[in-house]
Order: sequence, then C-alpha cells, then structure tokens
Amino acid sequence: MRTDFSENAISAKVHALYGRRIVRSQYEELCRKHTTSEIAAYLKERTHLTEVLNTVQPATVRSDQLESILHKGRYNKYLDLVKYATPKTREFYRSYVLNLVEIQLILQMIRLINIGRTSEFIVSYPAFAESDLRIGLGKLSKVKTYDELLEALEGTEYHDPLLRYRSTDKKNPVINYAGCEMALMNCYYENLKAIVSRTFSGETRREIDDILATKIALENGIIGYRLKKYYPDMTPEDIKGYMLDFWREPPMKLLDTALRAKTAEDYLNTLKNGRYIAGIGDGEIQSIGLGSQAIRSLLSQRYMRRTQQPAVAFVCYMFHSEMEIDNIVRIVEAVRYGMDPSEIMQLLVII
Repeated sequence: MRTDFSENAISAKVHALYGRRIVRSQYEELCRKHTTSEIAAYLKERTHLTEVLNTVQPATVRSDQLESILHKGRYNKYLDLVKYATPKTREFYRSYVLNLVEIQLILQMIRLINIGRTSEFIVSYPAFAESDLRIGLGKLSKVKTYDELLEALEGTEYHDPLLRYRSTDKKNPVINYAGCEMALMNCYYENLKAIVSRTFSGETRREIDDILATKIALENGIIGYRLKKYYPDMTPEDIKGYMLDFWREPPMKLLDTALRAKTAEDYLNTLKNGRYIAGIGDGEIQSIGLGSQAIRSLLSQRYMRRTQQPAVAFVCYMFHSEMEIDNIVRIVEAVRYGMDPSEIMQLLVII
C-alpha cells in the first residue's frame, strides 16, 4: 500500500514524541521524590509532559487526578495524530484506540458489579472521550446489574460475546471476569484483523500483522505463566480456555508441552528453548514473566526504530505512551509506601 503524503506526518510526529520520552536518568530522579507533589512538579518542569500538566498545581494535585490528566494528555495526542489519517485508514486508528477504551470501561463496570460498587463508575470514567465512543457512558453509568449492562450494550459488537457469561446463580451472581475479558479481547482482535485486511497491503500490513500476532502470542504466554504459577493444579486444557484466539497458527505442540510443565519457570524455559515466537530471543521470552507492561516495551522498542510505516509507528507510540503512564503510576504508589528508589526502579519497564 502506498503511504499517503499526509500520513507521513503521523510517522514524523510519532518519532519526535518517542525521541522526547522519559529516559532512565529521569526515572531515577522521579524515584527519589518523596511525595506526589514532588513527582508532579518534576514531570511538569523537567519532562515532555510540561504542556500536558500546564494547568496542574503540583502542591495540591492528588494521585488519581494526576493519572487522569496523563490519560487525557495521551488521548489528546491520539486526536492530534489521527487528524493526518486518510479517510481509508481512519477506521484503523479509531478502532485501535477507542474500541480498547470501550472494552476497558465495560470490564471496569463488570468489576464494580461483582463488588457491588457500581456507583463509583461515574467518578472515574473518561468524560474527555465520551463524544468519540459508541457506547453511551451516561447509560453505562446507570447500570447496577449484569443484565442491565447487557441491555446497555444492545446493538454493539460487545453484547453477544458477553451474553454467555450471564450468571444463572441467583444467590451468588458473580460474573466470570476472566471469561468476559477474554471474550471482549477476542472480539477486539477479530475486528482489528478484519480492518487491517481491508485497509492495508504490502509492508504496512505485514508489519501490523506481525506486531499484533506477536502481542497475542506473548499475552497468551503471560496467561499461561500466571495460571501455572498461581493455579498449579489447572489442566493444560483449562488454561488454554483462558487464552486469546491466535492471530496466526501457533506452535501447538510446543505450547502443549510447556503447559504440561510442573512449574511456571519450567513453562517459561520450554517456550524459550523451543523458540515459541520466531524472531523473539531468550531475554524477550523472559519478559513474559514480567507482564503486559514489559510486552508493550518490547514491541515498541522492536518496531519503532526500524519501521517506516505510519500505522506501525502509531501502534508503537500507543504502546509506549501507555507504558510510560503505567511507570509513573507505579512510582507514585511506591513512593506513597516509602519504598527505596532502587526497589522502585525494579518495578519499571524502561526503553
């Protein structure tokens, strides 16, 4: 697919943003701060987040406010980038970001339904994105039960995948959160796969296919690792029931062998020794043990520096910017608990 001239601006802007990312020395400074106010002041004065935080008063900002402002800033960057998309590619950019926001909101509501605190949804939903979402946040905020959630999602692609998880136990109607998450994420990737197929061709399509297939394989690696670690008695078939549908044909024999391992570490070693994912090295497979944040770092670093495709650069930037916010949130929480700076650094994923 020929890259439209206007979309070259996306690639240029993304690489400029990546060049201004928070680096290790800045993270080390942040880890030495003692309060949320000190962290906010440093971010405002010494990092690329100056503009995002220009109206923030560091002395009075709360940690939840800081996180919300950072997410809003990331969303505004998305809006700035998507302005340069062509009519043909705009659906991909929109679906990649906004469908995931919608899924995260639905999962948040399911968590609140399970603990009986649905009234808290209105406090935390991202009002700044409301006009761009297809699910009505006003309607969603009134939900009290899972049946009401299904009713609120009627007519969207999320309704049918969630229908099967309606609880039949009236005395203890706890919703299977993990099952709902898997169903929604499979819906997300299937939709994205179809959009990529009809929107892109050539190198762009190949690289997007590669990055998303790798992400799914690594995410499944995480699921297997965690279930092996925390639920060692689960059978391989039960574990596979919690995994995402593969974007490409996986090495099933290798995965089956790994899932029969006695420990989580043996599971990781089996994947590593068997080259679970083509082109992924031993150290990268080890990132499965560190979780989703490490995977976003791995994929961002792997593709950002070599791609010339605007859509791929965009995906890498969205990975990286989310990871950066996760790092800041972890620092704020760790500082609150008085952790040593060197210990905090171990919690971060840094490119």
